[in-house]
Amino acid sequence: MVLPPMQAERAPLVLRPFTNGMRSPVIAPVVRGTLAIPLFFFSASTATLFAWTIEPPLTACILGANYFASVALAMWAAREHWWANGRLSASVALVFAPITTIATFLHLDLFHTGSSGWTLFITWFWIVAYAVYPLQLLWMLRKQLMTPGGDPPRTQPLPGWLKAILVSQALVLIPLGAVMFAAPKTIAPGWPWAQIDGSAIPPLSMQALSAWALAFGVLAAHAVRENDLNRVRCGLLAFPVMVLLHVVALLRFGDAMVWDRPSAYLYMAYLGSGAIVAVYGIRNWRKPPEPKWIEVPKQESEFTE
Repeated sequence: MVLPPMQAERAPLVLRPFTNGMRSPVIAPVVRGTLAIPLFFFSASTATLFAWTIEPPLTACILGANYFASVALAMWAAREHWWANGRLSASVALVFAPITTIATFLHLDLFHTGSSGWTLFITWFWIVAYAVYPLQLLWMLRKQLMTPGGDPPRTQPLPGWLKAILVSQALVLIPLGAVMFAAPKTIAPGWPWAQIDGSAIPPLSMQALSAWALAFGVLAAHAVRENDLNRVRCGLLAFPVMVLLHVVALLRFGDAMVWDRPSAYLYMAYLGSGAIVAVYGIRNWRKPPEPKWIEVPKQESEFTE
């Protein structure tokens, strides 16, 4: 077997492809974008333009920013041919979708189901999407995992400093997200921002945010586990969108921030760490030429440039 000098893993006979469904170049970006547009661009008008009323507007804008980041994640993942190089996006969805579904049906009475026009459409679009998506995701994952094949060898390990940042993010975001979901009323008084009247963020909004905290935490942990640039590139390239749009959200609605709370500075530290990840992702955005994987007899395989 002929491998590059840095290559330490053997190539499998057959690579597992990234199957249609899990790899979603159209449906996932369109659905997520449909939710992102009213949240991000019309953050102060969710009472009439979104599925439920979100206060303060900063919360809606942050949610929209995260949805746009997930659009980028889906689009970059859709460029990948192999499951190993796109499954980071699947792990994010597998965490995010059920949490959002549970939060939706716990607070279904707060949704604008009795409205009309666009508001009625976006309300039922949200409800139906999150009623169906987790089950659809599990069905597509089963199909993906039943597809035969292995993973390509790791060829570009992540630098140690990047793994340290990602580990730190995971260690903060995963337990934080779990507490946000399980006890939203407990954590809301210490959240980095508050409602216009100074009251705490409502439970539905807190649990919607918790799904994103868990999703980005799992993304970071999974990236460390994969430890290969080609396998995590799609996730790294979601960070530029996330960080940039969070900054825009703060510029628009930053008056909701409560700067005497330590959590406000923890949030800014996370955005700073995200910016570093974003720069690394941008500098390494270009995929190398696809190698040729050749099946050879006697359970051996060859990697050629």
